[in-house]
Amino acid sequence: AALPEPHRPAAELTGRRILVDASRWMAGPSAGGELAALQDAVFADRRLRLRYRHAGAPRPRTYTVDPYGLVSKAGVWYLVADRGGTPRLFRADRIGSATLTEAPVRRRPGVELAEVWALLKAQVEERPGGIEVTARVRRDRYDLFLRLNGTALAHPPEEGDGTGEWITVRMAYEFLGATKTLLPFADAVEVLSPPEVRAELARAAAAVTALYAADQPGGNGPAPR
Repeated sequence: AALPEPHRPAAELTGRRILVDASRWMAGPSAGGELAALQDAVFADRRLRLRYRHAGAPRPRTYTVDPYGLVSKAGVWYLVADRGGTPRLFRADRIGSATLTEAPVRRRPGVELAEVWALLKAQVEERPGGIEVTARVRRDRYDLFLRLNGTALAHPPEEGDGTGEWITVRMAYEFLGATKTLLPFADAVEVLSPPEVRAELARAAAAVTALYAADQPGGNGPAPR
């Protein structure tokens, strides 16, 4: 409805021929339901007011942004926009609310979506201080592993001759605690390096073991609630 009348038939035809399901298998409900509002703002050339929750932040923050467009990378949608004339990347499933304003978008003259995306992508990939992890994944769990952790891959996997039990992967995480997302795979994923990640996962696994051991014969009973 936000599109000018001459553009609506093409958009409606596209909607009937192309379907994008951005949710992952078994991921449950999406954390953000504002993708339609983001699309409206992109095509109507309007400014957006966002409530956005940064990773690790205790509460969301409010921003007014000038969108360039939307990018889907490895099944995750991102809004590419300027905030105060500076390019920013907003992960769609962290947007709590998105409201179109009446103000027209204020993009930098001559700057296009592909150019801004290339800049932001380079900033993410070259960000210092990240943790590179080498791990091996059991081949029979590899497809599920990719669906749930593919966005963390830093390099193409080393599959060897295609017949071995394990596939070696290299991944990148922003901080140590983020590597705990590997724990649900139990013994189907083993971190080979660095040692601090192995120690972090060992501590987390030991804590879970201690929690449930309390319910076993000879334990101290369930933890108080």
